[in-house]
Amino acid sequence: MKNVFGFCETWDASGALQSDQTTELSAGVEIPRIGAIPTPLITRISFLSEDWLRSSLKEHLMGVSVGLLSTMNHNLAYNLTWRTLNDPARRSSNLTQEQLGHSLLSSIKYTYKIDQRDSSIRPTRGFAFLSSSQVGGLAPGSKYSRFLRQVYLDLLCTTDFAFCEYQSTYLLIV
Repeated sequence: MKNVFGFCETWDASGALQSDQTTELSAGVEIPRIGAIPTPLITRISFLSEDWLRSSLKEHLMGVSVGLLSTMNHNLAYNLTWRTLNDPARRSSNLTQEQLGHSLLSSIKYTYKIDQRDSSIRPTRGFAFLSSSQVGGLAPGSKYSRFLRQVYLDLLCTTDFAFCEYQSTYLLIV
């Protein structure tokens, strides 16, 4: 929905229910400019529920993401997520059992992107490139949630006859 309150804002919501017992819901708003602040306000709330079928773990994530800086190619966002990890059958390893219960995940994420496609929904020509870095464990007492995630290449190419996608991810847990 666009311009509901007259600030040129864009509201969106999405949801997904997958066959592996995963449910994902999110809603967000983007306001291009507020007063003299040149960067847009981008806020998103999300909920993720995952029942890992191959193990006895159940995970629920509820969080908020706030854009700190956003330009044409650069984006800096802060994420704060409340995580609940349960193991009703008590079949997990000792290391995993130490992480059971509630925890607060706090991270900051930087994204650089170039999008030269003719349409972001159904492209027929062009390319898109995305690189992102995420540092987690910023909240006090976040003993088990410290991590560094680097998606150093996410490339989409589109021509009239073909579509190709390549992604490479590096995750370091400290």
